[in-house]
Amino acid sequence: MKGHLFICASILILFISTPIKARIIHVPADSSTIQAGINGAVDGDTVLVARGHYYERINFVGKAVLVTSNWIFDNDSITIDSTIIDAENSGSAVTFSTSEDSSSIIQGFTITNGNASSGGGVYCFFASPTISNNIVTTNIATDGGGIYSHPASPTISNNTITSNSATNGGGIYCVELSPTINHNTISMNIATHWGGGIYCFYMFSPTISNNTISGNSAGAEGGGLYCDMFAFASAINSNVITGNFAGSYGGGIFCTHLSSSTIIANNTVNGNSAGLSGGGIACALSEPIISNNIINGNIVSEYGGGIFCFVIYAPAITNNIICYNSAGSRGGGVCCASSSPSIINNIISNNLDGEGIASLYDSYPVVCYNNVWNNIDGNFYGCPTGMGDTIWGVNFNDTHCDSFYNIIRDPLFADSINFELLCNSPCIDAGDPDIYVRPDSGGCRIDMGAHEYPYILGDANSDSIITPKESRIGAVNIGDIVFLINYLFQSGLAPCPYHAGDTNCDGEINLADIVCLINYLFRGGVLPCESGVTINTSVSDM
Repeated sequence: MKGHLFICASILILFISTPIKARIIHVPADSSTIQAGINGAVDGDTVLVARGHYYERINFVGKAVLVTSNWIFDNDSITIDSTIIDAENSGSAVTFSTSEDSSSIIQGFTITNGNASSGGGVYCFFASPTISNNIVTTNIATDGGGIYSHPASPTISNNTITSNSATNGGGIYCVELSPTINHNTISMNIATHWGGGIYCFYMFSPTISNNTISGNSAGAEGGGLYCDMFAFASAINSNVITGNFAGSYGGGIFCTHLSSSTIIANNTVNGNSAGLSGGGIACALSEPIISNNIINGNIVSEYGGGIFCFVIYAPAITNNIICYNSAGSRGGGVCCASSSPSIINNIISNNLDGEGIASLYDSYPVVCYNNVWNNIDGNFYGCPTGMGDTIWGVNFNDTHCDSFYNIIRDPLFADSINFELLCNSPCIDAGDPDIYVRPDSGGCRIDMGAHEYPYILGDANSDSIITPKESRIGAVNIGDIVFLINYLFQSGLAPCPYHAGDTNCDGEINLADIVCLINYLFRGGVLPCESGVTINTSVSDM
């Protein structure tokens, strides 16, 4: 008897200690519905759904399972189109409301015909699932036509979120915590009030990056993106925000009550419009950092075709390209009203209606080291005395500038899409010397605009492909010494860009730069700009 008990106990222990293998539950082969498959699953299982039209609403009921179509195997967009979760306008199509985390995953479906007060397509409440590679379309809600998240930190990635509608957040509605929204296409969504594409409120360090946000509309504010009360370090970067409309403010982006640590960077904000102000970006009661964006072709009926800042606060607007925008009243490029932004290192040019920079209603902007050129109604309006008066002096490039180091020159764009600079652009090395630029990005100091021109210091004849710093051996050679000698003493061509030959970064090309190159090539020296140090090298240093 004891022997039998021992054997039974041993079998039980072996069973308990052996990992249970995750299962694949096939729908409809093993379970007739997706929900039945989820109900029968345990954490770690996969519910694999064949192509078909499933008229049901599903709830993950707290389970850490993967619910997926055959897209997981074939990566075929037709599979997503053909595997449909249809809520038949009777509530949220997909629900996460039982503390699900990132291991609760839905992917590879068309999610449609949801109709709910919150989250027509996907509803996340106190849950942070992974929502990826789906089409979320033709859903309706009061908040979050496509996806609703409150309070939650879902990962929403690689989805197409289109043709949804809501009062707020036509495409996505997020309140509280830290969602990650990246690599989605968010288009043709409608909000009757705020946030046609995305509505975000009271966020803690959200990340909104690498999305295409286009053709959305809002009845009031934030046609593409509405952001309110972001706390801590938040990032809105590398998005393409184009063709959105807002009835009042912020055709592309509307932001209010944002912290000074919020960064809006590396976005393309193009072709948006607003009924009143802020065709590209509108900021109120906010101090975000708006940097390295391309803001072009946006339209408003009143103020700030590219950027509109109003109500007291002081955002930092640095190293942007703001061009070909239109404002019916003031500030085709940038308009500030009762606010004092820092406007530094930007190219603000060719705006088609309204001035380059307009300052209204007791605004005191800091405007320096910009290229403000060829704006249809003038370059400056209501700005400090002397701004735009380029008879004051010259800058580091020997270009005439005003006392704030703003220049009025054709920026010489290489193209009208990315707005990169030609090598002879007056904007190269013309930026604020107090703003850091990586030594290995090329140049003696930061450029104006959104792009650093990546030349190799010392490559005076520009005969080398731009390479990482570690691969520069050979890029700078004796040919560059000969080139500089010809330029200085034989009326040869100047380096392009000019400061490629200014190896000691003192603003001039002379014999000291040749000495510096000789020291670098033959005596183990360094190019001073690579260490961030400006050195005047004389012949006696040899």
